[in-house]
Amino acid sequence: MFFGEYLIYKGKITQEELDFALKFQKDENIMNAISAITNGYLKYEEISIVMDYMRGTGLKFGEAAVNLRLLNNEQIEKILSDKEKVQHQIGEILVMCGAIGKTEMEEELRNFLIYFHSEKSCASKLIDM
Repeated sequence: MFFGEYLIYKGKITQEELDFALKFQKDENIMNAISAITNGYLKYEEISIVMDYMRGTGLKFGEAAVNLRLLNNEQIEKILSDKEKVQHQIGEILVMCGAIGKTEMEEELRNFLIYFHSEKSCASKLIDM
């Protein structure tokens, strides 16, 4: 079971919200935004500012953030090098989309990891569900 499926099972998000987030997961600009958040360079509110600016200018995430003086070139290089690390962070995307709050997502992620990394196998846990 994947984390997004777990959140649906727990009633925290809908299938539509997960599908929407999965589409975002393939978007390079969104992945760069997530990297900026996970590296502590930007807050969610600043991401919104960058995204609005991108829509108005047609610039990519890094260019827009630099133009707004929210990020510098060194930070952009780090973000681009982190792409593979953040590729699967669906929880952050769900928070950005407003499907779940950050605190609630983090709590559910802890529960998910504890549940699926205890001594029971994943297969037997799926049968128990």
